[in-house]
Amino acid sequence: MKNTRLWIADSDVSYGDAFREYVNLKKGYLFQVRMCTQKEQLLKALSEEEIEILLLSAAWYENLRDSIRNECVIFLSEGSLPKELHRYPAVYKYQSVENILREIMYYYSDQEREEEYYTGVLKDNKVIGIYAPSGGIRKNKFAITLGQILAEERNVLYLNLEECSGFSEIMGGNHWNLSDLIYYLRQKKVSFLYRLNSMVQKLDRLDYIPSCESYTDFVQITVEEWQRLLHLIRTQSMYDVIILDLGTRAGHSVDLLRELSGLYVPAGQDLISQGKFSQWERYIQVSDAVDVLEKVQRLELPGSREELCREEDLLMLPQQELGAYIRGLLQE
Repeated sequence: MKNTRLWIADSDVSYGDAFREYVNLKKGYLFQVRMCTQKEQLLKALSEEEIEILLLSAAWYENLRDSIRNECVIFLSEGSLPKELHRYPAVYKYQSVENILREIMYYYSDQEREEEYYTGVLKDNKVIGIYAPSGGIRKNKFAITLGQILAEERNVLYLNLEECSGFSEIMGGNHWNLSDLIYYLRQKKVSFLYRLNSMVQKLDRLDYIPSCESYTDFVQITVEEWQRLLHLIRTQSMYDVIILDLGTRAGHSVDLLRELSGLYVPAGQDLISQGKFSQWERYIQVSDAVDVLEKVQRLELPGSREELCREEDLLMLPQQELGAYIRGLLQE
């Protein structure tokens, strides 16, 4: 995919230089940034260049309003905007570049363009599932730790497909989550990668999309929609590995399980855990999905006693007992 031309038009030279340098040096980003620091420069660019996104100082609008055509115009706001500009999207100028880029991608992905993105060749990437019929937080700790360790050397995306993950509560509220991304797909708009990247949050080097907050929204997502989401991530994004932290509903979806490259199944040795694993295994067998069972690697996780009391504790997991166990597992 070609880089989208993003022009920043503002008289603050140091701000524009810092913004442009950050984005243009960031590996894998979707934008190529150019800069105008004088209104005459921008007028010339508008008449001669193809500008797909224009990040424009609100103070310049009055002199340029007649020259703006079909560009996606987003205003740089230093606080409040004049009333006549309220119909345009705006981003607050003095925040992190990462946050500005997320908002730009979100607004740009709402633009209507004639492209087709539903077809594409799968890249050489993997989808790793983690599911525990007996449930419990040890599965989540395993999935998050695995993701962080793999992200030390690869581009990794973590998706939680549980009915009630609690992940958003732990990591703090977010504007957008998986429900919003699925809703975007339902609208059949074409700029999936921009919308995806606008929602990505980070846990150290591990990328994740905040999980669904509403149980009602979650149960209305079909298997076909999850499959379409995975297909688009695998064909359009830069991710080498997608980790699916599966809940009960997803863990019993044979069609979704068939999308996996491998499936880790933590199962304890106690009587109830054994019984739940056997029942799930039998369900897969009677569903004529022996091929799914061939992907299963059953695990007995170490009896880790580390408690998670703060978000920072998640960052420490790769250096603790569970992290050492996973590193050994990956070397086998």
